Amino acid sequence: MGACFVARMLACVFAVLSLSPALAAETITQNAGVVIPLWDKGAPGFEALRDVPEKSGDWWVRGVNNPSLTVFRPDPAHNSGTAIIVLPGGGHENLVFNSEGVKPSRFLQAQGVTAFALKYRLGRESDNPKADYDIAIHGAADLRRAVRFVRAHAAEYGIERIGVMAFSAGGELVHMTAFAGFDGEATAADPVDRLSARPDFIIEVYPGPLGVPERFETAPPPAFFLTAHDDHGPVAVLDRLSRLYAQWPDVPIETHILAAGGHAFNMGERSTLRSVKDWPSRLSDWLIDRGYLSVP
Repeated sequence: MGACFVARMLACVFAVLSLSPALAAETITQNAGVVIPLWDKGAPGFEALRDVPEKSGDWWVRGVNNPSLTVFRPDPAHNSGTAIIVLPGGGHENLVFNSEGVKPSRFLQAQGVTAFALKYRLGRESDNPKADYDIAIHGAADLRRAVRFVRAHAAEYGIERIGVMAFSAGGELVHMTAFAGFDGEATAADPVDRLSARPDFIIEVYPGPLGVPERFETAPPPAFFLTAHDDHGPVAVLDRLSRLYAQWPDVPIETHILAAGGHAFNMGERSTLRSVKDWPSRLSDWLIDRGYLSVP
């Protein structure tokens, strides 16, 4: 019995060692998240900067000159058909990419969602002298392109619906793109740009104030909003958005105002408050109730 066990173990070891270097590298890359540029040749008008390296620290990423999506694919057997593009915050000076990009993407991936963590250009960055980015122009363009890119590759990823999930400043880009100006350009040379950039639903966590429209010209996407009562700016934003949504009573909206938690509590793991630690469960409930986690 022992000899058989050893033989099986040796067979497994030799099978792993026989993997081609390319296949082994691909497996490692998939586990870490595959990075895909939004534009093959770099962002329009800034192609010359696409190879300028990003800067990063223990919690931040800066110097995004080649906007990209980091893809986290679920187990194919549990693919829900839902994709969510995740936008980290950071005040448009930084990207809180690990805590508000990678971690929420991992959380969604475990539930059968194909998650795409977006690195977008920063309109308030002070140490990227070769670039002159604007929040409403370049940051918003990156989100529109991300939605269109995912929509263009929906069949490849087994996707039926596309949502966006944004933290803090990322929510401002959602305000600028999800409610108007999302139609594709029918005559665009790039087929991706002919597609709609309107997400099928939105998720905002302690969103910033910029970009909230005065009114909705068309029905907004279904939405999940969450913040803390002692984070006064986002509470005011959600109040304004709720009043706008009230003009469209047939569009579902769910809003959570936690009693406390402040700002930038990320996925809640650092908080001592039970309600903050557990807030991702409220999101899971909403995704399930809306049918976004149903495996086809």
